[in-house]
Amino acid sequence: MKRAGLGLTLLVSALYGVLNAIVRLLSGTRLDMDDAKTNLFTQVWQWGYQADNPPLFEWLIKLLHPLAGGGIYSFLVLKYAALAAAAGFLYLAARRFASREVSFGAAMGMVLLYQVGWNYHQAFTHSALLLTAVCGGMWSGLVLARRGRASDFAVFGAALGVGLMTKYNYILFAVPFLVAGLTLPEARGRLLKPAVLLVPLAAMPFLLPHALWLLERGTAYSATLEGSLGLAGTRLERLGEGAEQLVIACVSFFLPWALIAVPFWRRGHAEATFESRILVRTSLIAIGLIGLGVAFGVGSVSERYVIPALLPAYLAWTVRLLKAPRRLSPYLTASAGFTVLVLAIRLAEFAFPGPPFCEDCRRFTPYEALEAKLAEATPSGSVYLSREENTAGNLVAAFPDAKVRSLNLLPFINPTDELSRPCYYVWSEDTVGGVPLEDVFAFAYDDPHTIYVDAPWRHPLKPDGWRRTRWGVTPLTGRLYTQFCTPGRP
Repeated sequence: MKRAGLGLTLLVSALYGVLNAIVRLLSGTRLDMDDAKTNLFTQVWQWGYQADNPPLFEWLIKLLHPLAGGGIYSFLVLKYAALAAAAGFLYLAARRFASREVSFGAAMGMVLLYQVGWNYHQAFTHSALLLTAVCGGMWSGLVLARRGRASDFAVFGAALGVGLMTKYNYILFAVPFLVAGLTLPEARGRLLKPAVLLVPLAAMPFLLPHALWLLERGTAYSATLEGSLGLAGTRLERLGEGAEQLVIACVSFFLPWALIAVPFWRRGHAEATFESRILVRTSLIAIGLIGLGVAFGVGSVSERYVIPALLPAYLAWTVRLLKAPRRLSPYLTASAGFTVLVLAIRLAEFAFPGPPFCEDCRRFTPYEALEAKLAEATPSGSVYLSREENTAGNLVAAFPDAKVRSLNLLPFINPTDELSRPCYYVWSEDTVGGVPLEDVFAFAYDDPHTIYVDAPWRHPLKPDGWRRTRWGVTPLTGRLYTQFCTPGRP
């Protein structure tokens, strides 16, 4: 592969992104899952939005909305641009200790990792940027460990700052990488310099405003953090759950890559270089830190938590694997084959909505019927209080002049203003699994001003009305208006 290089890596990655974006658009342009939730936050500029995620992803989506037309298009552009950038940085990191061909193979083979080849298309938002940041961090880190110039410390520090603004668990790469370097005699002298102080200094401008914003809201975010880290239950229960989830996360991360790599590895592999040793040690130290957290009571270890911890090991082992003779071609063939398989499954998701592919299938929800009724029956620029985030995120995309809130996210964002806008509670039992309205809103069932929208689901391969969603739109006045539709309220 004489043409293998950074340009070809970016080109193939971009084509891969375009193919997957087209498959997603076959299911419609409606937002679902974390995309819908994130879109709710893009109504306002803030130094932060959620306790478990920093705000860089929301900022970039908000910047893209005027350029990409808003809604799903902004998300697809950002996600697949981030994936192409991740592949490019991984290629550059591999080039520090491998040929152009091997580096290209390592970058393309990321699709053999479950989190990249499958889950990236299903559920990634902030983790898409995290993947790019970790790949960029590996490149800047390997340059630093080899050269140790002052500029290298500054670049690594800037990568640290940007990385932590993608997701907080970027720290599971940055700190273990520096510790791993200190354990290797070849790197210790280059890292133990006064210039190491440039790392936090370069990171601080990226982090300080968000960190100060977050500290001011510690109480409001404590419950979210407790849920994210699984801090409920007894110590023994948390230990068991955390250990089990950590094992599952580590094993699933390397599938199906390991099914291909292990047989190849047994037939021979290249010797470890300085770069591969520091990367593997980084992963071992990171997993050790996660294990220490589990021992001290962290009961939840999401599979996405281990991306910054295990991606360095993937790069190190894949490079050693592909340096052996006659490995690159079958490895690329396996990567292409898995890509085709994933595309086929995703097409089946579109063709046959429902189990086992999806339970709620929210991307097929007929929000257009709700939006048409709201456009007809409510004034422009109203406040819409949604019962849940999927409807809320799609209302933001449909009514950019409105102010939209979601009941389950009230402490985190309040875009309302002092203009005394009309306010409406937009609710449905179908979108929350048939759960009746909360007591404070139970009056809406009998309110003569409630407008109902009964919308059939449509799909080109299914009969009209194969499912239905019924919404209610109820005006809020008096005490409820003050509580939910004005600034400064939870």
